[in-house]
Amino acid sequence: AGTMALGGAMVAIGGDLGSIGINPAGSAVAGYSQFTISPNLSLASSGSAFALTPSADAGPVQSRNHAAFTLPNIGISARYDSYSGGPLKSFTLAFVVNSTYDYHSVSSGSGINDRTSKFAELAAAANGIPHDYIATSEFYNDSKYYNYWDVAMAYEVGLINSYGDAADYVGCSEVLTDLGAHYVPGELIQNSLRTITGTKNDILMNMAFNFNDRLYFGLNIGLPVISYSSTEQFSEVSKVPELFPVVFNYSDGTQQTTYFSNASYQYNYWASGSGVYAKLGAIWLPFAGLRLGAAYQTPTAFMIDESWVHSGSVGYTGGQKYSGSGKTGTYQYNYTSPQMLDLSLAYTFGTLGFLSFDYTLTDYGHIKYEDSYNPGSFDFTNTAMRLFSGVSHTLRAGLELNITPDFSIRGGYSIRTCPEKYYYQEDASVNGGYYTIGFGDYNDDYYYGRLDLPAKSYYYDEYTDSFSAGFGYNPAGSFFADIAVRYTRYPKTNYQPYYGYAGMDTPQIRIASGLWNAALTFGWRF
Repeated sequence: AGTMALGGAMVAIGGDLGSIGINPAGSAVAGYSQFTISPNLSLASSGSAFALTPSADAGPVQSRNHAAFTLPNIGISARYDSYSGGPLKSFTLAFVVNSTYDYHSVSSGSGINDRTSKFAELAAAANGIPHDYIATSEFYNDSKYYNYWDVAMAYEVGLINSYGDAADYVGCSEVLTDLGAHYVPGELIQNSLRTITGTKNDILMNMAFNFNDRLYFGLNIGLPVISYSSTEQFSEVSKVPELFPVVFNYSDGTQQTTYFSNASYQYNYWASGSGVYAKLGAIWLPFAGLRLGAAYQTPTAFMIDESWVHSGSVGYTGGQKYSGSGKTGTYQYNYTSPQMLDLSLAYTFGTLGFLSFDYTLTDYGHIKYEDSYNPGSFDFTNTAMRLFSGVSHTLRAGLELNITPDFSIRGGYSIRTCPEKYYYQEDASVNGGYYTIGFGDYNDDYYYGRLDLPAKSYYYDEYTDSFSAGFGYNPAGSFFADIAVRYTRYPKTNYQPYYGYAGMDTPQIRIASGLWNAALTFGWRF
């Protein structure tokens, strides 16, 4: 909580077990051993607006919140005095688990649409696939259709149905004419909900050295553990079911006319991973008051396990209801995350407090994905990451004022720039979304070298920033406590819950989101 309240500006300060992941030298600053534990409440918030197409005006903003409890810090450090008479005054060993990322977010949007449908889009995607092949085990294993598993599920459940030729499909929310045309005949009430939960926790094994209370060195071996889960839900309800007639033909030769009532689609995705990295850090006090800090973190080698499943349901006014799930997919790959460099300057005002400024450079241009069983499968992805990712700059500032010997107030601010790039010159613009292989109208000529990217690249003018504040209770005895609140504001995003089809644009949900964190740290010195 102490580190959080100061905006993470702790590279040159140290002493807090929450800051060991920022600078390994910080554990040697404390003149004692300590144990801390920190419960936390996360509250994801968003305001979303539904627009019928990307160019249309959006409707009213809808607010949504979602809370979760986490344990972002637990750790212990042990200080050992050297008694050698030399410059080494003490060394510290620490074992800490710190949360370094909170994936928690939620957003939703709803509106009326009489032009397009999610289930019509799935039908359009299925066109051309023989209905006796779709949703078979051979289909799921066919690399040509690796991104069509949602279509296979839709056919199994009845969200789309075949008609006419062996490769024609119609959505459950469409009307099929005698001539084989199909369209959305009336208004659909559409609802979209996306929820993400999870954390990245770093298990840190730390060793740090104190030289004459003026120079501190430290080393971390970090073992990050990722747990991530996302759910995308989308539903459609016919506002006037009588406009959506459907004829059911039964095996005994009878027919029944009914009407489309509602349908839903859900995509669940899970990821877990573990990795390893090293981090070196130093803090130097050249003269009274001034503190300088620096740290370097190597790239992290991760192994990631993914799984996913599509599911859905459809109901008609005649009582027919169908639901089910598609095949559960799994995949494992290796991932190398960015390296990081931290620099800091801080000044302490005797016993009154301190002011700290940090700068972090994160290099996303050398991110790399690997599949040990299929070498070369990530060649395009790695090339795209190299061309369209660069460096991100983070600035952090923190202020602590000691109101009494036992009580302090803190505040902090941080801002991080976007590392994503695009290329632009003389009205030619190319971003990562258009540098794609084999997806409809997207252009793969840049990857294959038939076209050259524009000469100049630019970073997107987007940023993530956070505001924080807190209090510290630090009496002379063993027990101490900190409390902090932080609000993180993310860049505004646009999300389309399904692809365009038949030359028609689909809805866009415009999202402004943020994350509140409230943490309380309990600590004991010994």
